[in-house]
Amino acid sequence: MAWKDKMSEASFRGVPFEVESDDGTFGRRTVVHEYPQRDKPFAEDNGRATREISLTAFVVGDDYLDKRDRLLAALETKGPGTLIHPWYGELKVSLKDPARVSHSKQNGGMCTLQLSFVEAGELAFPSAGDSLGSKALAAADNLQGAGSFDFVKKFDVNAKPSSVFDDAVSTFNDGLDLIDNATSNIKSIIDNPIAFLKANAATLIPDAVKMADTVFGLFERGESVVESLAGVFGLGGASSRNGDTIASLTSLSQTFSTRATVPVPSGISPAREQSAVNAAAINHLFSQAMLVQAVGMTTTMDLPIYDDAVKIRDDVTAALDNESLSVSDPVYVALQDARVAVYADVTSRLSQSARLKTITPTSIRPGLVTAYDQFEDVTREAEIVNMNKIQRPGFIPAAPIKVLSA
Repeated sequence: MAWKDKMSEASFRGVPFEVESDDGTFGRRTVVHEYPQRDKPFAEDNGRATREISLTAFVVGDDYLDKRDRLLAALETKGPGTLIHPWYGELKVSLKDPARVSHSKQNGGMCTLQLSFVEAGELAFPSAGDSLGSKALAAADNLQGAGSFDFVKKFDVNAKPSSVFDDAVSTFNDGLDLIDNATSNIKSIIDNPIAFLKANAATLIPDAVKMADTVFGLFERGESVVESLAGVFGLGGASSRNGDTIASLTSLSQTFSTRATVPVPSGISPAREQSAVNAAAINHLFSQAMLVQAVGMTTTMDLPIYDDAVKIRDDVTAALDNESLSVSDPVYVALQDARVAVYADVTSRLSQSARLKTITPTSIRPGLVTAYDQFEDVTREAEIVNMNKIQRPGFIPAAPIKVLSA
């Protein structure tokens, strides 16, 4: 097919005309920065440049005046219109400059028009939306407040037999031991040394408010934990370590919830009954501290891996549901609000997460080679090594491993 056969019949808003010649501008918007004492500038790319089309058009024939008037009416119509360009096809354009119309006796029976168009683009304004991450952080704060208030309301060792105090100290220390014996993921984010808290348990126990603040302040803030993990492990590695930490937090929360729901025997003395109430309150306090930390970490971390994000979301929401089974109404509401906020926040970010895929190297090879083969980027070696928990990065096994799909 000859090039003439590929040309379109020119028109604007459906009004036809002929084209003698055209020109256009295309490219990028570039800002050149020049610096003192430097020979080379820096060219900053600010995006694609606006496309401009200029046409030398004409209408001809015995009815050329009628054709001219219809075309002028189309050019004077408000808003963008459809231009059928002989060489570029259909374009949505706006008239950039007023059209220039020329007549001459020498060229009777026709008139010439100089037309200048720009691509119409779109008028788009910023749209308001909820900050789901902020809602989740607020829900974590509300859970901490509701949990603290509920603990202070139930826990009491003052003006009680010494056995009640001793039982509370024992339950508190048992909870600290449970945390201290947990995985390294948990212990790595503890802000207050367990040994110090155990040594000062007798001082904390009589003050329920201070005790609640201490337990909820047991860990570093979620943001600082996420940042430190990202700095050490990189994109995929940090995601994996964050997921492991949240899995440990939610698992420990469920252990404390189970301890808190031990039934109180009937017909026991008031002192033993208060000890049982105190034990349940302490275990719920520890459980809710784990959940506040998990919610805070979830909403502040990046979620680059789809599979990890879904597991994190499911772990946290399941633990929040589990704790909801045996708490007071205000704490139940706070737990469910946190559940809704975490689910909405993580789900809204899933579309930005890359899927995992499984590959099998054909032979044992260094992590650098594997990273280059997959991504043409050797800096992603740490991502592969940490995601698959490979002990010797220089020897990636010839076995199935997980990598990001992008």
